[in-house]
Amino acid sequence: MLAAPALLALPMFAQAAGAPPAPPLAVATVPVLAGVGALLMAALLWCGYRLGQQRMQLARLMQDAERQARDGRQAAERLAAAEQAVAELELQMQQQAESFARLAHEDDLSGLPNRRAFDDALSRQMAASRRSERPLCLVVLSIDHLKQINAAWSRAVGDLVLCEVGELLRRSLRASDMPARLGNKEFAILLGDTTLADAEMVCQRLQRLFGQYGEWGGRGEGEIAVTFSAGAVQMGDADQAPVLFYQRAKNALAQAKQDGRARTCAA
Repeated sequence: MLAAPALLALPMFAQAAGAPPAPPLAVATVPVLAGVGALLMAALLWCGYRLGQQRMQLARLMQDAERQARDGRQAAERLAAAEQAVAELELQMQQQAESFARLAHEDDLSGLPNRRAFDDALSRQMAASRRSERPLCLVVLSIDHLKQINAAWSRAVGDLVLCEVGELLRRSLRASDMPARLGNKEFAILLGDTTLADAEMVCQRLQRLFGQYGEWGGRGEGEIAVTFSAGAVQMGDADQAPVLFYQRAKNALAQAKQDGRARTCAA
C-alpha cells in the first residue's frame, strides 16, 4: 500500500532536486513542422515551375501570333502588289487598245482621220442627210506641186507641210465638219448642213489662209508657197452610194487642176 504513493512522489522529488523536465509535446512538434515546411517548399517550387512553363508557353504563343501577323502583313502586301500590277497591266492594255483603235482610224502623219474613218463618216452622214433632208457637201482637195517641194527641200519638209495642212484644216473648220487625209497629198472635208455655195466660200477662205501662212515646212517667211486645188459637190438624188458621191468630187478636183490649180471647181 505504501509503494504506490512512493512512486507517485518520485517525480516530484526529482523536480525538486533540480532535474530538467523533458516535455514530450515539443519534441513531437518539431518533425511535423519540418515536414509541413518541406511540403510548402515543394509546393512553391512546383508552382514556380508551372508558372515558368506557362510563361514559356505564353511566349511561344505570342511569337506564333507575331509570326502569323507578320506573315499576314506580308501576304497582304503581296496581294496589294499583285492587285497593283494587275491594275497597271489593265491600264496598259486599255491604253494600247485605244492606241490601236486610234491608229486604225487616224492618219499617223497629220493626225487627221484616215481613209477608213472618212469612209465610215461619209456613209453615216449621207444616211443622216437623207433622213433630215438637210444639205451635205463634200470637198476633196489636193496640195499643189508637193513633188516639187519634196525635191527642192527634202521629203521631211514635205511631210511637215502635210502636218501643217492638217493642223490648219483642224483649226479653221467648224467642230461639226470633218477633215480627213485620204492619201499622200489628198485631203477631204465633209460639211454637214452646208449648201454648195457655202462650201465654195469655205474653200475660198481656206485658200486665203494658205496664202497668209508664211512659214510652211518650218522655213523662213515666204520661202515656200503652198496652194491647193479642190473639187466641191453637194449630195443629190443621183448619189445613191458613197463611192458615187466621192467620185463626183474627184472629177471636180480634176477639173480644178486642169483649169490651172490653186482654185476650187464646184459641180
